Amino acid sequence: MDEIAKNHHAEAAWAVLMLEIRSAMARRGAHSARTVVLVPYAQLMPQVAAAWAASCTGSAFTPRFESTMNWATSAGGFTPAPEDISFDAASDILAATTWLDSAGLSQWKDALAGRLVEAALDLAALAAAVQPALRRAWAVRMRSALAALPDGSLDAPVLKFEAAVAHIALEWAAASAYATDVLFDADLDCLVVIEGFQSDALAAALARHFGDKAVSLAYPVSDLPVLPALHASGNAEDEAARAAACVLKQLAEGRTPVALVAQDRSLTRRVRAMLAGRGVRIRDETGWKLSTTRAAAQLMGLLRSVAWDASADAVLDWLKNARAFDAASVTAAEIWLRRNGIRDWHGLPQSSPIAAEVADLRSSLQQPRMLSAWLRTLRAALDQAGQWDALAVDAAGDAVLSA
Repeated sequence: MDEIAKNHHAEAAWAVLMLEIRSAMARRGAHSARTVVLVPYAQLMPQVAAAWAASCTGSAFTPRFESTMNWATSAGGFTPAPEDISFDAASDILAATTWLDSAGLSQWKDALAGRLVEAALDLAALAAAVQPALRRAWAVRMRSALAALPDGSLDAPVLKFEAAVAHIALEWAAASAYATDVLFDADLDCLVVIEGFQSDALAAALARHFGDKAVSLAYPVSDLPVLPALHASGNAEDEAARAAACVLKQLAEGRTPVALVAQDRSLTRRVRAMLAGRGVRIRDETGWKLSTTRAAAQLMGLLRSVAWDASADAVLDWLKNARAFDAASVTAAEIWLRRNGIRDWHGLPQSSPIAAEVADLRSSLQQPRMLSAWLRTLRAALDQAGQWDALAVDAAGDAVLSA
């Protein structure tokens, strides 16, 4: 969509926020180079940096404008241990099966591993917001909370699997180290937390941890010409229809350009289709294209997997989304690769059923030839993998196939 005018009310709001940040630093005698400003979304980092630069009258040191994850990444040096929650789906599934084995639930690990990972990831956000030295005490409180749930005990027979998943997820989350643990040891003069629309447990914990050095600031919205309006929706289709209706209402009242911000690409595509049907000209800043669709992820997975030096993760990611391949064989290959610490796909013995089955398909796309011939081979590979139909019914994918 067209660039929002430079005199938009957001510019004034940023200017007010910059004054509040400077005031907070001055009250603490903080040097700019030893000040960290945490934004709720990484996408805001360049915005707040630009707002700070615009508020400066001369050359001076600049605070660090970070999200929690970006700040932790810049600190570097963190590698999750095998028993940690890694936030990598493949690694966490394998770790989950190990936890289930340790709990005596090997017989049900195939059914429970995915649920355990989901529960552990939910708890990981809470555990990461606890200072590492206090995490054991946090786990004790959480165990007591689990035991105090209704229906007497989570160990009731009808709830035994739910109980097992809950207890194991808690122990896993409490025992894990996290990339953001290093933030609690940061040496700084001032921490400024800019609040978002949703609460951030880690940012709030850091503010409490740094005490008088920290301050939380809300983005100023009281002077907005129009306050935000919330609309309840019944489902995804209703949400898209309401979003499109809001845009059409703004256009009908002469308010242009209109910016539509959404993180859900499926929702964005549906709203785009509705607006296009009403003849609305649209400029998509993030690109409504093949790479934003689920079918595209499968296609890109195939292309990454056929590289001669493809990693085991790249090939496994593609195989898990290719319906034509036996899931049990894929799982068996993954377990063997993980247990033996093999990182490259070519390390899998050719005697493995899945290795032999995939070898010819990968080889067919590695051979040099004319583009037209290679595209025919690509279609054959997608057909063989059971992925062609998904690409054909995808809106962006169909546009590419028709080109």
